[in-house]
Amino acid sequence: MIVREFWVVEGQQRDFERVFRADGTWAEMLRQSEDYLGTAFRLETEVQARYLIFDYWRSHWSFEVFRSKHQQELKDFSQLVLGQDLVRREVFRGSFYEDDSGSEEGTDVVA
Repeated sequence: MIVREFWVVEGQQRDFERVFRADGTWAEMLRQSEDYLGTAFRLETEVQARYLIFDYWRSHWSFEVFRSKHQQELKDFSQLVLGQDLVRREVFRGSFYEDDSGSEEGTDVVA
C-alpha cells in the first residue's frame, strides 16, 4: 500500500475526488499494471480539505516496476493535477507491505 496526503485547493474537493476515486483518472492510469489492486481515499479534515490516498498493490516490487516503467506518465499526471489548481500540497506518507518471506515473523506489516 502506498499512502500520500493531499491538501486540496478550497472549492476543488469535488474535482479532486473525481480524479482519485476508485474509477477515476488516477486509477485508470494505474490499471495498466495487472498487479494494481485499487485506490481509496479518505477525507481527513474538511476544514483543511486534507485527504489521504491509498493505492493498493500485490507487492511493493510490482509498484516499483510500474513506477520505473511509467515515470514520465506519473510526472505528467502530477504536473496536470498541480496545473489545474487542485492541490496545494502533497506529502508521501509511506509505503507499507506485508512481509511474505515465509518466516515465522512474516505476518507483520512492514514500512
